Amino acid sequence: MMRIMLEKALAGILVLLFSATVITVVWQVIGRYVLEAPSSATEEIARFLLIWLGMVSMAYAFARRMHVGVDLISARLSPSGRISAARAIWLACAAFALIVMVYGGGLLVKVTATLGQTSAALGLPMWTIYGIMPVSGLVIAYFSFSFMLEGTATETENLEGEVQ
Repeated sequence: MMRIMLEKALAGILVLLFSATVITVVWQVIGRYVLEAPSSATEEIARFLLIWLGMVSMAYAFARRMHVGVDLISARLSPSGRISAARAIWLACAAFALIVMVYGGGLLVKVTATLGQTSAALGLPMWTIYGIMPVSGLVIAYFSFSFMLEGTATETENLEGEVQ
């Protein structure tokens, strides 16, 4: 239940981020070519929205198991071996998300907040932009552990070795 709600929340956030990106870029084009008065802020807004869009998309794709999977080895394993391999992969994904995204991203947020780094055009604190990385990492770790603990072939890999 929690997983479904989180997936729907991620999808809604993606719709908002993508819509805001499109609106920002369209406004930038209109301002530059129609009004002949380019806005210096729209480029930065679009860049920050793209950062958030990428991080949230990564978490959403992971939640929906839409990421790329290579099954050269797992396809040759027995059904129980495939399930064990899938669990090990989920654990490795969780470890990566926790170490690189949550811990490393948390350090990045802390450093930029401590230094008071702000964006050039908008003057936004950069920790607010980088803060999506540890949040995304937590979501990926949550889904990794959820998939790993489920342990069923239909939720991790089907028995033919194809990632669902």
